[in-house]
Amino acid sequence: MLTSSVAELMAELDAMANAQFETPEFRHLFAVPMTLARARCYTIQMTHFVLNRRTCWAYVQASAPLDVKRLVCAHEQEELIHDTRAGADHPTLAAREAAVLGLTWEEIEQAELVPGVAAAFYAWIHLAKDLPWLEAFTASSVMERRNSDAIVQGGGVSARMARKMARELNLSLEQFVNATTHMAADVDHASLMEQVAARYVTTDEARRAVIRAARETYVIDRAFRAAIAEAMEDLE
Repeated sequence: MLTSSVAELMAELDAMANAQFETPEFRHLFAVPMTLARARCYTIQMTHFVLNRRTCWAYVQASAPLDVKRLVCAHEQEELIHDTRAGADHPTLAAREAAVLGLTWEEIEQAELVPGVAAAFYAWIHLAKDLPWLEAFTASSVMERRNSDAIVQGGGVSARMARKMARELNLSLEQFVNATTHMAADVDHASLMEQVAARYVTTDEARRAVIRAARETYVIDRAFRAAIAEAMEDLE
């Protein structure tokens, strides 16, 4: 059971996660009409996002205490090796989802990143590698909370974009295997922050550090979404 102080912290973090969807950048992204070319652009950038998450979590794990290393290791086991929900690792799921749009893995690997996307990736790596471990952990963990359908009213990014693509491209939601798996996975993954906060956020200084790190990663998140939205709008 969470203490009142940790519960209050989680409530503040959840409010921040929901607020992301009211920002101009997120509104812009979900307002861009979807075409096949735009869907391919989005999927390429998001597949690289999945790979960048793996890099960031590796840096977080490297600096974290042993018990937190174990939590991160279990999290990454699903992402990198095998998620029992879908019978595959998440990069493989991303490749399968891309194939629905006519993309090959080679095309994804060789695609040029949108400049703003590349900048966001380097910024996230900086947070994971150079911040104190609790802040680094927070910066990655709250991204999972921001994608949790149990936390975000109306669904996280994966759920909203999968529904949008299915609706506007006349495809079935079930074809978006990566997105639908993350709808379930990130509900579970979101609890990592609660587990760590209960053990380690025991002072006002630690609480301020967590909030600061959440704000920093969400600023990058907004820039990342804006860059993708602008790139999509440049396509027919």
